[in-house]
Amino acid sequence: MSSDAHRSPDQPDPAGEPSPVDDAAPDPYATDPVAGEDMPPPPEPVPVTPWYEVLWPWGLSGVRETLDVLVLAVVMLMAVRFVAYNYIVDGPSMQPTFHDGEFVIVNRLAYRSFDLSWLPGQDEDEWRPFGHPEPGDVIVFTQVSSGIAKDLIKRVIAVEGQTIEVRDGAVFVDGEALDEPYISAPPEYQVPPTVVPPGELFVLGDNRINSADSHLFGPINESQVVGRADLRYWPFGAAGRIEHVLGTGDQAAAAPATAQP
Repeated sequence: MSSDAHRSPDQPDPAGEPSPVDDAAPDPYATDPVAGEDMPPPPEPVPVTPWYEVLWPWGLSGVRETLDVLVLAVVMLMAVRFVAYNYIVDGPSMQPTFHDGEFVIVNRLAYRSFDLSWLPGQDEDEWRPFGHPEPGDVIVFTQVSSGIAKDLIKRVIAVEGQTIEVRDGAVFVDGEALDEPYISAPPEYQVPPTVVPPGELFVLGDNRINSADSHLFGPINESQVVGRADLRYWPFGAAGRIEHVLGTGDQAAAAPATAQP
């Protein structure tokens, strides 16, 4: 009689045969997250320095600011050089209006002319938006003597077409004697009646007895004029706007008191 071998129900599984694991079953050792607990922040990114900041550690904003300042300074310098010049009065020829060593600003735009010859249909080749020098204007001009160019400051006495004459200690323009409270002393020289040519000016220093001016070298050309002296800024006690007057009629009364000796 054959016999079958049977395992007892209480007999354990053979060794070396693990029990199958259910992946869907909960992990009894896992811990639930605490309600309201924040997750840890992500790690900070590693900063990277651009190459231009390595070469210029002050940054591009500093470069831009520096360039802005430099450009503004250049523009201002060019504007000042184009519009105005600083001058120091040298010598006594304009006393008592100006004294030696005083500082004045000369307006270069006062008589500025612009060449329009390149524009078609223009009646004039030159445009002067601010006009020409007028009698009484205090101007700076360049005078060449013995091959040496020198800037002089004088007062315009007569312009083109006017007749100038100096006699008997007085200056006459178109036959009318000037009443000039701004001069230091009456002239001691004579100038015969002279008609100022077109485009020229007759100029004299306010110190009539000590001035190299048109009574010696004749009228000057307008092209020699650098500009009009508009402001005195040194010494501070005499600082202010420069009056441009000629002593004829009501204008003589308008002469500045600061011009008195």
